Amino acid sequence: MKQSILFLTLLAFVSSPLVRGEVAPAQTAPPADVVVFGGTSAGVIAAVAAGRGGAKVTLVESSYLIGGLTTGGLTKTDIGKGETIGGISREFYDRVLRHYSKAYGPDSQQVKDTGGGYFFETKVALQIYQEMLAEAGVTVRTKERLESVEVKDRRIVSFITRHYETGALTRFTGAQFIDGSYEGDLMAQAGVLYRVGREARAEYNESLAGITSGPAEYLGKGDQRVQAYNIRGTLSVRDDNRVPIPKPKHYYREAHAGHIETVNRLKLTRLDQLFTDTQRWAMINGKCDPNKADLPGVNFAYSDGDYEQRARITEKVQDYWLSLWYLLQNDPGLPEEFKRDARRWGLPKDEFLESGHVTPQVYVRVARRMLGRYFLTQNDLTYERYKPDTVCLGSYNMDAHPIQIIQTDEGPKEEGHFNDASDAYEIPYRSLLPHGVDNLIVVAAVSASHVAYSSLRMEPVFMMLGHAGGVAADLARKDRTKVQEVSVAALQERLRKDGIPLKAPFRPVVTIKVATREPQAGQPVEFELVSRHVESPLKVIAWNFDGSGEVQAGGTKVRHTFNQATKARVMVLVQDEKKLVALPARVDVDLAEAASLDREVHYTEAKLNGRWNRARGPEVEYRQRVGLVDQGPGGEPMTAEFSTTLPKTGSYRVAVAFPSGGNRASNVPVTITHDGGTAEVKLNQKKKPGPFAFQPVGEYRFTAGKTASVRFSNAGADGVVLIDTVRWIWIGE
Repeated sequence: MKQSILFLTLLAFVSSPLVRGEVAPAQTAPPADVVVFGGTSAGVIAAVAAGRGGAKVTLVESSYLIGGLTTGGLTKTDIGKGETIGGISREFYDRVLRHYSKAYGPDSQQVKDTGGGYFFETKVALQIYQEMLAEAGVTVRTKERLESVEVKDRRIVSFITRHYETGALTRFTGAQFIDGSYEGDLMAQAGVLYRVGREARAEYNESLAGITSGPAEYLGKGDQRVQAYNIRGTLSVRDDNRVPIPKPKHYYREAHAGHIETVNRLKLTRLDQLFTDTQRWAMINGKCDPNKADLPGVNFAYSDGDYEQRARITEKVQDYWLSLWYLLQNDPGLPEEFKRDARRWGLPKDEFLESGHVTPQVYVRVARRMLGRYFLTQNDLTYERYKPDTVCLGSYNMDAHPIQIIQTDEGPKEEGHFNDASDAYEIPYRSLLPHGVDNLIVVAAVSASHVAYSSLRMEPVFMMLGHAGGVAADLARKDRTKVQEVSVAALQERLRKDGIPLKAPFRPVVTIKVATREPQAGQPVEFELVSRHVESPLKVIAWNFDGSGEVQAGGTKVRHTFNQATKARVMVLVQDEKKLVALPARVDVDLAEAASLDREVHYTEAKLNGRWNRARGPEVEYRQRVGLVDQGPGGEPMTAEFSTTLPKTGSYRVAVAFPSGGNRASNVPVTITHDGGTAEVKLNQKKKPGPFAFQPVGEYRFTAGKTASVRFSNAGADGVVLIDTVRWIWIGE
């Protein structure tokens, strides 16, 4: 007997004028070949792609605004590597460039401010999306909130929505369905397996997974929490296109009060002195995207929440953002000169007219993630980047914002943030496909781990995933087949023809084999280099065994004697004759279960004086890990003191890591406090002595229980000073 399952939501509308018991029956919309739920950038482009293929398409969106973040305030596009962007995604940014060129002239400041089409006003993005949808013949329905989904014989038959203003119910039917929502609402109500939160580090062997800071015994554990949301609220500095920042309903003064202390301590008189990144806010026509005011913790119920619950969370996130700007413009603790400058910034009069000039789109960095037919993990973004069914490329950093603020023995701490680089990687069609539903494609809440999703969650990639999903739905319609049985060759041919890059660039991959069966401290341990993906002979092979950054061996077969009965990490970097550098190969060697005598202090645990800024390094071993940089010669005095207590009296090697950067100092003053007093070292950051992120700066004797410290300063430095991490590595008694 055929079974029909109806999946219902709890509350799907807010302030409906109708009473539940008096709701009229659902009206059925004209049938479509492809129905897309979720008018994000992914959903819009999916609808456009299917429509261009000849399908009759309906796009259904729960907000009044289509386009998701692209029209909802994220006007400074995060692109990763530009050469990985193609298809309708590339077309969108080209249309942005054409719009400003036509409106203001090809040599205008507005055209320059687009950064090649990646920066734009939200109203311009909306106009372009509307034009593309109209050209493809797509029917668009907005303000329709999902009520229920009917699944029969492994196929979605229909879904019902409720208009949040009129309360009217509508049934949408089609042959193929696409979930383009950030939240994965359609797939969830269709009963598709999904996940919310973080995987544990050990679950998929992801070094960035799980809890990132706090008590050591809980590091790497998984949970159900997601990274902080904010809004990409647009600000305007034009007198003729600005409305004042209102005092929000929920005023979070104390959360932003630290800025008052900073302004007064440094005697700042302008907003751009407080926020030194204003030049990166993508100003165009007097409007910009500051990307400030993440609110950790308030969004934990968002992913599985009903529309009413999500509305409450969104309101708090909006108010938290407004609170920042309201405080800077009005707080009595701030100097009048500073507030006068801050009041030059306001809300854009010509944007978001239905929601008080504040975007209705909360920045859903991640919500539900499908458990689909292929689950992308960190390894797929680094070492295993090639897929036979690739539909597009991702290339942005693995980047997670804070998830929560926790209490630690050192005081409150933000937890959850990481930032690590990825090469361009291939995203497989299987990551868009669910188990158990044969006519559904998911193009935003795709199948990926928390770590992998932190990279692919960028709007250009969502557009390309939508493009692939729209073409696949059109092929399934034409061939009368399941979406899981669509010809990958035919899909890839269409995507290539449309200009989507499908092949990730080559990088060699090597791994390490521990050749000694039972490695022990004090005895030589043998290692072998294993070539997994190598096209050219290897010309450089550099081994490090103690974390100091010293090149301690070369060759494909090496041995090393460890001086501690604990877990050791071995690393090797290689370069082939084409000068292609492999990602670091690492292996952990369990010599015993004793605690390590080594210690490491990151800049987040250092005592910092002055205003350090974030900086990245291009070194392959560093992988764009974020460090800190001072403001260079002529800036304010700055110091960074890294301190720890060592567990055993004896000699330690001190090693430091820092990101490379332009105009680095050749004479960074470093003071090392040890048993014999202090040692003054001049660190040359212009040129690193080896290929590793760390480099040794000396060997010193320390006493157990006494404070050991390494202090960086910019006093007299002839360039910028960079800091990241300091290690004390045990040598012996």
